Amino acid sequence: MASLISIGVTGLTANQLALGTTGNNITNASVAGYSRQRVNLVTGPEQSSGVGFIGSGVQVDSVRRIVEQFVIKQLQQNTAAFHDVDAQSTQAGLIDSLLADQNTGVSPSLQTLFADLQQATQDPTSIPERQVVLNDASSLAQRFDALYSQLQDQSSNINQQLDSLTAQVSSMAQAIATLNRDISDATGSNVGAEPNALLDKRDELIRQVSELIGVSAVPQSNGMISLFVGNGQPLVVGTQANTLSTANSLNDPTRREVVFSAGGGSQPITQFVTGGTIGGLLKFRQNTLDTTLNTLGQIALNVADAMNQQQRMGLDLNGNFGGNLFTDINTASSMQTRALATNTNTGSAQLQVFIDNASALTTGDYRLNFTSATAYQLVNANGSALTPPVTGAIGALPATIATADGFQIRVPTGSTFAAGDSFIIQPTRQGASALNVALQKPEELAFAQPIRTSANLSNRGGGGISAGSMIAAYQANGTTREPTFATNGALTPPILIRFTSATTFDILDNTNPAAPVAITTGVAFTPGQNNTVTINDTVTGDPVYKFDVYGNPATGDQFNVNYNTNGSSDNRNALALTALQQTKTIGNASFDDAYGQLVATVGSNAAQLKINSDAADSVLTQTQASRDAVSGVNLDEEAANLIKYQQAYNASAQIITVARSLFDTLLAAFR
Repeated sequence: MASLISIGVTGLTANQLALGTTGNNITNASVAGYSRQRVNLVTGPEQSSGVGFIGSGVQVDSVRRIVEQFVIKQLQQNTAAFHDVDAQSTQAGLIDSLLADQNTGVSPSLQTLFADLQQATQDPTSIPERQVVLNDASSLAQRFDALYSQLQDQSSNINQQLDSLTAQVSSMAQAIATLNRDISDATGSNVGAEPNALLDKRDELIRQVSELIGVSAVPQSNGMISLFVGNGQPLVVGTQANTLSTANSLNDPTRREVVFSAGGGSQPITQFVTGGTIGGLLKFRQNTLDTTLNTLGQIALNVADAMNQQQRMGLDLNGNFGGNLFTDINTASSMQTRALATNTNTGSAQLQVFIDNASALTTGDYRLNFTSATAYQLVNANGSALTPPVTGAIGALPATIATADGFQIRVPTGSTFAAGDSFIIQPTRQGASALNVALQKPEELAFAQPIRTSANLSNRGGGGISAGSMIAAYQANGTTREPTFATNGALTPPILIRFTSATTFDILDNTNPAAPVAITTGVAFTPGQNNTVTINDTVTGDPVYKFDVYGNPATGDQFNVNYNTNGSSDNRNALALTALQQTKTIGNASFDDAYGQLVATVGSNAAQLKINSDAADSVLTQTQASRDAVSGVNLDEEAANLIKYQQAYNASAQIITVARSLFDTLLAAFR
């Protein structure tokens, strides 16, 4: 039969342990990831006596942490979700500020250039005003390049973050694997008792991993936890930890991708990674940064191409055809950088991407895949087919293949391909960095047009002819002049319009005014309204310029179209350059509209991500509160427990005191 002293001793021991556990809770109240612990007390085994069963005191069954596994798992998931969208929101906010700022955005420079162009049309011979236009063009090019550089810096920063964050994940994974071993060993050596501190530390480490990357934590029957990332890649299995790292992308050597390594092998898992800061950075890079770079490049290429084409259709102050205002969008180096060979290619080809219609460019990337040494297929970057599909086979080299969306892919002589070779095609990615001013002198700005119209002084009717406007001075290849303008200073041929009646006229080659040669006869004319006449090149048949004949000409009236000799005061091409500001050259948008749409899209995306981030933060806060309600230390509750266990301890001590007093009384009775 248990003695009163032994019963008191069990009370002392149990309540002393309860006091220690309570004190441990209080001192760890501010430790991240700590779960409050509770001493589970059970009644000691009863002993039989002649009158019934007599208790033997109290026993400590276990010291367990108070946790709810569902809440812990939810906390890990919500942590990954918040840090994913928060990383996207932070990065998108940087781009939004960059594009919309008056000091860094493109829109102010665009507006200044066209405003000063408009001012220059008032006095097209003014060198100072021409110089201002050149300076504005240079500022615009610098603004595009600065934006591109800053976006590239952001891309480089993401690379550095991925390097650092994957290293942290690997280090934490190793620590979790070590904890798995320690927990298993401690549990085995203590006959199933749980090592609470180690369990808390492991849960907190998994939560910290969730801040960096989305993981799936799967408990094992032996008390260990396995972690999986990406598409089910095992980051931690029992006491074995695998690693995450980064490597240059197979498709784009300027980009780092996430690589999973295990058992001596490795595989890129970038496309499968979600959650955490790493997932957010990858998602931002793909959905926002790349699109912004492509759109900015698309705008820059359209600005350069449209202004170059119009500039080359005019005459400068020296009477020569204008050269490119900006550098050619199809330089050898720029064409090569638009096609990136993947690292796994075994062929020797280095492709070129030639932009033949900038206004038809999209903001997408493409992939050129080879199914054999000659057969290819051009698809979207995500692998989906173009509409209509673009496929073919390569024959004799050099060759132009796979024309689509405003560009064509050129294969130089000596190129070889193998089945499985692949190329990433990025027509607009670096467009903003390639914009530079080509003209050096203000006199080279081509403000005049190369044609001049006039009416014969002897005309008797009330007809007239417009000043005319250019359609094209160069052939489709962009380098060869139309024969009409092949001779500098001359129109080949000069044109004579001769009315054969009030409603018909002939178009004549007026090279020899004494004997004009018919080009087209009997052209119908409607008196009293504008009748547009388009002149085609007599050799290529391409339309090169046009003008209107109007009013009520009389039979025999004549109108002349000649080269605009000494036309330095002509501002028609300057007006045409100015009109490009409102021309819908990028789909259904002008330069300003396209840039405004980019700013609006990025701004809307940044705002939505901020809303999503705030919402995810709220959910995470609630989940953390739920976890704290279950597992967190309530100091008021612990203070009450401290008093309760202290009183119980004192009472147990009093039991021993009473037992000793009774024993002393019993001894005294036998003296």
